[in-house]
Amino acid sequence: SKKYLSLSERSQIAAALRLSEVQVKI
Repeated sequence: SKKYLSLSERSQIAAALRLSEVQVKI
């Protein structure tokens, strides 16, 4: 198992979190 996420994975997770935050605010 990976001990850390790759930059691309981190950016994808960050984008998903931002989208979910926006959806919750609406």
